[in-house]
Amino acid sequence: MIGDARELQTGRGARILIVDDEEAIRRSLGRLLERQGYACETAADAVEARRLLDSESFELMLCDVTMPGESGFSLLAYCHASHPDVAVIMVTAVDSPNAAVPAAEHGAYGYIIKPFDTNTILINVYGALRRRAERIVESSYTASLERDIASRSEELQHALTQLAVENKALSDSQEETVTRLAVAAEWRDPATGEHLHRMSNYTARLAELAGFDPSAAEQLRIASQMHDIGKVGLPDVVLLKPGPLSDDERETMKTHCEIGFKMLVGSDSPLIKLASVVCLSHHERYDGTGYPKGLRGTDIPFEGRIVAVADVYDALRSERPYKPPFGKEKALEIMRDRRGTHFDPDLLDLFVADVEAESEDRAGIPA
Repeated sequence: MIGDARELQTGRGARILIVDDEEAIRRSLGRLLERQGYACETAADAVEARRLLDSESFELMLCDVTMPGESGFSLLAYCHASHPDVAVIMVTAVDSPNAAVPAAEHGAYGYIIKPFDTNTILINVYGALRRRAERIVESSYTASLERDIASRSEELQHALTQLAVENKALSDSQEETVTRLAVAAEWRDPATGEHLHRMSNYTARLAELAGFDPSAAEQLRIASQMHDIGKVGLPDVVLLKPGPLSDDERETMKTHCEIGFKMLVGSDSPLIKLASVVCLSHHERYDGTGYPKGLRGTDIPFEGRIVAVADVYDALRSERPYKPPFGKEKALEIMRDRRGTHFDPDLLDLFVADVEAESEDRAGIPA
């Protein structure tokens, strides 16, 4: 789809408005661009250009800076405000920051100095049209994603509200509802159910070792299953990428903590309140290098520190699109290396000692 948009807006048929008070320049630019397959209209001043912009559709405007009457910068500002999908390249005989800076501030895609050669014009035109197409596709995708997130969030909130209204005691039916919500949020990953079962069991066990009474540990076990519910808002290209993420993709991935928190926060249910805390804090790191808040040490909620240990251990033991599963010893070795940086050192010591001393049957993974 993106490729089609780029081809459409940068190849034959893209419509360009040429605005210059010199007729020779208008004719020269028009002939040059039409030979490349673009469709051109011309205007001798800003008044005529405004009329054409308001009555016809253009992908790009080449605009002279200095013209009789209204200046090119004024026309640029009008175009940017009234026709934001039109890319604009400013053309001028003055090579000065006093001209270049206002052009950039008003949203110009390029700035060409007269006299110009053929290659300079064509490269700038192609580049501006391509950037325009990318922005339009990105804007359309973002709007679609926001609508999708809003729709899914509404469905999840409805289910969560039902939990609060019913105000049931902790029960098998409540756990089933929470589990189904969590799996629904990550429906694109067929291994989600197994991961939630294992990591939530690790979470409950570590909570008990850390001093939680059995009821509180069970509450955290169920709440921990919703730790990644915010991934409902992530695009497949990021969530299911089979290799390392780019910097931009990594930043997108990080947003799932706050998305999940916003979905859950405000509920009257103690279970959902606990789940919202876990959502927001399970990627914080003990040394303050985690996200989304960069919390350090005991400023990180205790429940988030517990879930961080359980979640990472199961991730290391599990197959992922970008790695094979690690054995128990290798996984524990990796986690020991992060003692006091990624993980709460006391919690990690409890967890490691327990895993080394016991089989992993309770979590569903063979030792």
